[in-house]
Amino acid sequence: MIYPAHIRIMPNGSERIQTTEEHNRNTAEIAAKCLEIIGLGDAAWFAGLTHDAGKDREASRIYQMDAAHGKQVKRGSVIHTFQGCRLILEKHTACQTGDKRDITRELTAYAVAAHHGLFDLFGENRYAGFLTRIEKTEIEYETCKTVFLQGVGGEDAFERYFERAHAALLPVYDLIDDLAGNSDEEYYFYFTLLARLLLSAVIEGDRRDTAVFMNDAVFRDDPADMRPVWRRLLAHMEMKLDGFQSVTPIDKARRSISELCRAAAEQDGGIFRLNVPTGGGKTLSALRFALAHAAKHNKRRVIFTTPLLSILEQNSKVLREFIGDESVILEHHSNLIRAEEDGDVLAERELLTQCWDSPVIITTLVQLLNTMFSGKTSAIRRFWALCGSVIVIDEVQTVPGRFLSLFNLAVNFLSNVCGVTFVLCSATQPCFEAAEHPMQSDIKDIVPFNADLWKPFRRTDLIHAQDRPLAEIPAFAEEVLLGADSLLIVCNKKNEASYLFRELKSSDCVCFHLSASMCMAHRRCVIEDMFTALERSRKGGPKVLCVSTQVIEAGVDISFSRVIRLTAGMDSVIQSAGRCNRNGESSVPVPVYILTCSDEDLKRLNEIQMGRSAASEMLTAYRKQPQRFDENLTSDAAIGYYYKRLFGKMKDEYQDGPLPDKKTMLSLLSDNPNYANEDSEGYGQFFLLQAFRTAGSAFRVFDEDTQTAVVPYEEGEALIAEAAAWEYPPDDNTLAEWLERVKPYTVTLYEYQKKELAKNGMYMIAGVPILQPFQYDNDTGVIPCGGNTDFLEV
Repeated sequence: MIYPAHIRIMPNGSERIQTTEEHNRNTAEIAAKCLEIIGLGDAAWFAGLTHDAGKDREASRIYQMDAAHGKQVKRGSVIHTFQGCRLILEKHTACQTGDKRDITRELTAYAVAAHHGLFDLFGENRYAGFLTRIEKTEIEYETCKTVFLQGVGGEDAFERYFERAHAALLPVYDLIDDLAGNSDEEYYFYFTLLARLLLSAVIEGDRRDTAVFMNDAVFRDDPADMRPVWRRLLAHMEMKLDGFQSVTPIDKARRSISELCRAAAEQDGGIFRLNVPTGGGKTLSALRFALAHAAKHNKRRVIFTTPLLSILEQNSKVLREFIGDESVILEHHSNLIRAEEDGDVLAERELLTQCWDSPVIITTLVQLLNTMFSGKTSAIRRFWALCGSVIVIDEVQTVPGRFLSLFNLAVNFLSNVCGVTFVLCSATQPCFEAAEHPMQSDIKDIVPFNADLWKPFRRTDLIHAQDRPLAEIPAFAEEVLLGADSLLIVCNKKNEASYLFRELKSSDCVCFHLSASMCMAHRRCVIEDMFTALERSRKGGPKVLCVSTQVIEAGVDISFSRVIRLTAGMDSVIQSAGRCNRNGESSVPVPVYILTCSDEDLKRLNEIQMGRSAASEMLTAYRKQPQRFDENLTSDAAIGYYYKRLFGKMKDEYQDGPLPDKKTMLSLLSDNPNYANEDSEGYGQFFLLQAFRTAGSAFRVFDEDTQTAVVPYEEGEALIAEAAAWEYPPDDNTLAEWLERVKPYTVTLYEYQKKELAKNGMYMIAGVPILQPFQYDNDTGVIPCGGNTDFLEV
């Protein structure tokens, strides 16, 4: 009997059958290739070979035939992931002997059993996930076992494959021992990442082989030796850099920083800090380091992350220009409509999802963190792609404080086990080694502090202004503007920015507003107009005032002559200061005022509140002893003091990814005391204890209770009218093409905002929320119901 893994009906009506034996071996080969760069190819191959052993039976054959010929089938009704898991665990000794082969059996069995969706090894049902799969009846296990083993050369051959997998994993077990030290929590967490790594390779092998067979999909196949590729890209970049002028002190300092990055790239891999002042050209310097390091050490890819989509858009243009080859670049960020995953079912659209197999990936911090921790198989699938790469994290201080432990431990694992070189970029470097679960201490500075090198970037003086209620800030702003041709005010909340803009709009100057309540096209238009207005103001034209939220703090290369920043974390304050006298228009430092809004309510914005409190403590300490901080609020001493105060304000386990009911992401993904205890059936029989599914489902970088809405701003209005004229439902291609064109005209709404706007006229087209013209203002963006701005936060 031939058991099909997949059946494809060809255009002429004939059947093409891929047998389970063919699919399993193809999956094994692809999975092995994913991890061979770090020596885990044999372990991935073994798991890939076994992943679909449960399809070797009659029920599965009938299911495949019915589905292929259009008969109605119940998705997920024929279990095929339990059998391979049980086969691997048959020689498991219940961890009684201390033989590390049990760990290998559990890791590879999990990769088999979870390749269509995570499950908890111990969860709310208080029953071991492996026991469920071992004890399941009516899955024709003996038949599957017999047929599968015949296909792989017999039981002895299968055991040899297992021993090869075990030999590959043993060195990693030793590395984890060293990394974890005496911490059981960290020890188990590193095994979580190892399990995810094997699973990601199996998912990639399965999805890729299925896509090739079912859809004739074509995937990249880059050479094992990538050094010629990186050398070519580096040569192009350095040719463009040679064309830069080196006249002003800032130009010369940027060139020096770039040269230091080029020299540092010759070092062995690990974790690097690129700590340079705002305006120091860190994007291009980091790219130069990454390309040169990849060329020196034959890295598989370069991954460049930014904290925000708006910054990604700007950085992407710069990176593309200096890389000079579109064919090697994949830009990946969130789409307008999120793909839904259907548990144990592989949706056809997932087969065609672009994986991270390009040499250069440009993405967001959110997508990187999802790749590390999200429970969605589309995110897990990408995890293997991090191996052997250079990962540049721009504005690394934006890693959420509540995920510091997960982030630090993942960086430790990836750099030590997976051959990843990290470049942590920031003008305000967090002291990650001082966190509750620290990043390893051997972090190398690419550009060591040099007073002469830093001097040209001393373009501002941070001044702690007197606290004021919001109603008194407009008068202070007008006073500051008397002595300047332009002023930027940066607020913590949208409602503050909206209020100050309305109060100051009548001033004798050109006024602008920027916030995330405005769509990307709107913000882009405002920034272009602002550039023009600022140029005129420097030549004697009307003064310029901009009131903004944090959206202007990074990725916007613009320069004002004065800045007022409502007190927030020092990272935000210094980013705002980077928008002042940015290009050295004034030969002497100009003032940036830090002002605490005394009646500001930040109770819904916990991280901003903690940052503001820590910054206030630092400002007080500075006022008393400025020499302690080298008489500079941006000095390493000042920033280090700030981060230690910030981390100290975080409650116990806050950095561990807090969840309801006193659980944390870290606890669920380590020794899992909430569920893995004496009250759970099977406790003590297995080494792995993690609640993988519960943690993966709970992981959210930000409040994902959000939805993207289309706004009627400029061309957005015409695109809405176009969609309203569709015959329903629109076909997939029409919808996909429209969604791509409408992206610049979208805003993100929290659930409570969506409900309020829906009451007042927001409607849906093809599942996408659409705002009415009266719900969007050409100055400030989304208009809350009744003009009430209280519900606008950040």
